[in-house]
Amino acid sequence: MKCKQTIKTCLFSLLLLFFAALCIPQTASAASKPGKVTGLKCGITTGNSINISWSPQGGVSGYQIYRATSYDGPYRKIKDIAAGNHAFCNLSLQGGREYYYRVRARRGSATGSFSKVLTARTKCASRAATIRASSNIRKHAGTNHPVLATLPSGTKVTVTCTTNAGDGTRWSRITFKTYGKKKSGYIRSDLLSSGGQTKQHKGTVIASSGLNLRKSASTGSQLITTLPRGTVVTILKGIIGSDGQKWYQVSVKRSGKTLKGYVFAKYIRVS
Repeated sequence: MKCKQTIKTCLFSLLLLFFAALCIPQTASAASKPGKVTGLKCGITTGNSINISWSPQGGVSGYQIYRATSYDGPYRKIKDIAAGNHAFCNLSLQGGREYYYRVRARRGSATGSFSKVLTARTKCASRAATIRASSNIRKHAGTNHPVLATLPSGTKVTVTCTTNAGDGTRWSRITFKTYGKKKSGYIRSDLLSSGGQTKQHKGTVIASSGLNLRKSASTGSQLITTLPRGTVVTILKGIIGSDGQKWYQVSVKRSGKTLKGYVFAKYIRVS
């Protein structure tokens, strides 16, 4: 009986040692994996170079730098950096282009998580442009990204650089004004014409019971007046209101005065 108990005890001990041995490599691997790179930022830029840096980590073998010409990628490794460094100067770039960077740390063969994407651009002279057709301005280059505003044909903007969408189409980063505030976003480059002005579009009120002209793009905003069906207005710009609907900022003459305000875009027929 005692012999059988001894055998069982030995078998149980062997099983414990076996499972412990299985766990040891996983634990060691997890412990050797470096942390996520943080503090990635852009430093000095020129017409053909971008300097980037990040917060250093202790006990790493080095860092890997990945770059893309589209926010959506693909990202490709362009440089391995030694452990003692935490900065990189990317040379021989195109002027007036936007580039995207991600960095991760390496410890032996184990790699950590990528940093957040850093958007950086080489220097160039900004230029004036005009929107050719009513267009959505997006958070990043590509129709898969959120709409920040909708600007009508004839809106004047400033182009600060160019970039690509994930499908390879060419986009421009622009600055524009909405609600009196300066904002930036992205538009497909073929929807812009260089410099000059284009004719502002006219629109006609098609709401059968008239259309409310409000102080801002919200149904809760102050009512300026109600425009009867058939009223002709000048469309200044289009935006997405706080209700998620498309609005136009318009100007219209009433009783010898020029009024400016916002109306629901769906009740305006654009000429």
